[in-house]
Amino acid sequence: MALLTVAVVLVAALGLLNLVLLLGVVRRLREHTDLLNDRQSQPPEVMLEVGSIPGDFVSTTVQGEVRTRADIPPMTLVAFLTPSCEHCEEQVPLLIDRARTMPGGPEHVWVVVVGKGPDTEPYAAQFAGLATVFVEPGSGPLPIAFGVKGFPAFGLLDERGIVASTAFGIARLDLPVMR
Repeated sequence: MALLTVAVVLVAALGLLNLVLLLGVVRRLREHTDLLNDRQSQPPEVMLEVGSIPGDFVSTTVQGEVRTRADIPPMTLVAFLTPSCEHCEEQVPLLIDRARTMPGGPEHVWVVVVGKGPDTEPYAAQFAGLATVFVEPGSGPLPIAFGVKGFPAFGLLDERGIVASTAFGIARLDLPVMR
């Protein structure tokens, strides 16, 4: 009888230990869920954070004009695209429509085609007359100055040249409306 009592006590202790460990696992899973939800609720960083000022740069447009950070007009839309990006291709018609209606015209829309090779020039040509267009490698001065982390990357600079909004899709930007 004593052996049976010891066995029941051991099984009860093992059950309690199992319950304590299970509660610890459930608590840890809740912490992980909260961490994942916090991370997913924040938009991914595509370039400099909102409130940042782009770094200094010197770059040349496809028309041969030299531009620096001081040349960025107020309320400028900046787009970084690459010909090898499928999502970039989806954004091109939206960007072209937005460039046509952007207050200030082509001077207030800067399109940076990032890449090397024969695909970059024809890709850049579709923005001719609609924007100030640059073609640069990924390590070029504009992608570095704007801290581009992925493609497509869109940003809006306010009247002081400070990043006011960033997004992977142009529809997510807080863009000014033409009056």
